[in-house]
Amino acid sequence: MVELLTVSNSLEFERIIQQELSLVAFGTPWSYPCRIQYKILVHFIRRHSDILAIARIDVERHQRIARKCNIQTVPTLIIYRKSKEIKRTVGLQSAETLHDFIRT
Repeated sequence: MVELLTVSNSLEFERIIQQELSLVAFGTPWSYPCRIQYKILVHFIRRHSDILAIARIDVERHQRIARKCNIQTVPTLIIYRKSKEIKRTVGLQSAETLHDFIRT
């Protein structure tokens, strides 16, 4: 079963974003929009794990990474291509919006 990766340290974060294409969800476990976003991502990954890695990161546990990525609001989703940020969206996103987000 394909699952949503959970970032546990800075090295792991760097390894994930170095991939050809990755989507990282920044959030907190207590935020209702973040919990809903994670559920959407779990379903989303089943259809898209062949084209990109999808991970989540708790901004309270990993404040240094959140600051480095200039995370102001959660949930924030960022697409990286080989360590370079190519797109960002803030707020709860539907599965349909995520499809458009990764394709454009």
